[in-house]
Amino acid sequence: MTTHQIKVLIIEDNLDDVELLVLELESANYQVVYEQVETAQSLITALKYQQWDVILADYSMPKFSAIAALELVKRQEIDTPFIVVSGSIGEEIAVQLMKAGAHDYLLKQNLTRLAPAIERELREAKMRSERRLALETIEYLAFRDELTGLPNRNAFLNILQDKINNAQQDNLIFAVVFLDIDQYRTIKYGFGHLKSEQLLVEIAKRLEKQLRPGDCLARVGKDEFAFLLGNLPDVSAAEALANQVHQVIDPPLDLQGFVIYASVTIGVVDSTIGFVGPEDFLRAAEIANYTAKKNGIQSYSTVIYTQNMQKEALERLHMETELRLAISNQNLQLFYQPIVSLESWELVGFEALIRWQHPHLGWISPSQFIPLAEQTGLIIPLGEWILEAACRQLNIWQKELLNYLPLTVSVNLSGVQLNEPEVVPKIIEIHQSLDLHQVKLKLEITESKLMNNRQKVIPKLEELRAAGIQISIDDFGTGYSSLSYLQDLPIDTLKVDRSFVSGIGKDERNLGIMQAIITLAQTLDLDVIAEGLETIKQMDSLRFLGCDYGQGYLFSPPMPAHQVPKWLERNKNVNHFKLRALNQSI
Repeated sequence: MTTHQIKVLIIEDNLDDVELLVLELESANYQVVYEQVETAQSLITALKYQQWDVILADYSMPKFSAIAALELVKRQEIDTPFIVVSGSIGEEIAVQLMKAGAHDYLLKQNLTRLAPAIERELREAKMRSERRLALETIEYLAFRDELTGLPNRNAFLNILQDKINNAQQDNLIFAVVFLDIDQYRTIKYGFGHLKSEQLLVEIAKRLEKQLRPGDCLARVGKDEFAFLLGNLPDVSAAEALANQVHQVIDPPLDLQGFVIYASVTIGVVDSTIGFVGPEDFLRAAEIANYTAKKNGIQSYSTVIYTQNMQKEALERLHMETELRLAISNQNLQLFYQPIVSLESWELVGFEALIRWQHPHLGWISPSQFIPLAEQTGLIIPLGEWILEAACRQLNIWQKELLNYLPLTVSVNLSGVQLNEPEVVPKIIEIHQSLDLHQVKLKLEITESKLMNNRQKVIPKLEELRAAGIQISIDDFGTGYSSLSYLQDLPIDTLKVDRSFVSGIGKDERNLGIMQAIITLAQTLDLDVIAEGLETIKQMDSLRFLGCDYGQGYLFSPPMPAHQVPKWLERNKNVNHFKLRALNQSI
């Protein structure tokens, strides 16, 4: 018959009774490992250096008692079955023992109950242990971030609530320092989910090293962390920690062979602002963080929350909600600005420009809602809608504008869209859903967005061009393209930034820059579009330099699609632009 080892702590002053207990357990096929104690100090020592399966205690001894032993075991926070074994126990004493925490009691003259009682209590102890472990696991998952091991948002808010309560009593200053990783989305979509998780773990390790005793660091969002700093003399101490965070994040990160440079944006709020709820403090720090991003503040800068930021954040939230509704209800509109050949004066295409006419606020500038769309991720559904609408319009024009074919329609593609893993298949799907055989879709990508991650971008551009979609570098001249990089890019057009065009006639250097860009484009067999054309002098200068195409108010402001046929009718004479411009200059 199989024997089971059992570790028994026996609180008993009579060695004969100890032997009887051991023999009874051995007769029930237990291999007994035991220790006998009879004083409080010996019990404490036995509990400290050994983990016991069961405790058996005599009710009354000269130097000790079962009641005293129970109290001592409870103070040690030990959940071990405690069974009282005594010569005689009255009903009143039995009730007292059970209330004190004993799991069972039995008489020494009836030890046949001992083994079954121990088996039952061991089963129940195991069940209690499993329940406790399950609750601890649930609590850990509820209040710990599984990836980094840091407290999560729930835990941070609880700790922050305690800090608020204590600060109100003791007049102590504390601060919440909120930060997020600027490159997180780029790394996630550029290098994959695993690398982005490694990034978070490495950032968390660096941040933990900045913790002072008594402070808290938590992961409060996808790529967001927050410090809770206590006992501060003033908010400048929080700013000092923020500066340390910038410096500790600055060195490159080695993500298993991939070297990545990361930076963070930081917002700070201190307790003198007067909030009473933890969510209010954390939200204020997030608002300060957003303000830093919105203002384009560079690295090593920290924004401190002010009351004015709350109003701006509410306005932004309202704008975001309205934009979501506008996208969902398709309350947006595309306007089209003509692109004209500077050699033949013929129309060659349009740029599609998004417009939003709010029912109460009127026309809202793209400079207001496009950055908001990029920050909130709304640029993804918005970009899809623009592409679909532009392609549908192209399909209409290839049937209705037969005398003006072939035409191109240019659509802006943001850096956020470019980083999306499924952007290329989606664009190709939209493009191929219509038979655009006599018209061309052209995607405009700003120079800075293109060059920031060209190794990841180039394969996407090659795939798009293979599908018959043209590529244009927008705002060319404002970035930092080198000749060696430029000649490797799969592009068709350089679109010169309007700042160079507007400077023609004002600064001779602008003319020199335009000449250099046009010569470069001709060498690389690329077309050149000058945007922002407004005067005849600009147009004449660009024609003289050999610029291929022009776009601007000299030809037409952006207009809705239904106005294009009327505009074409007014400008059917190829010299109309030249004549109109001459008339304007007289």
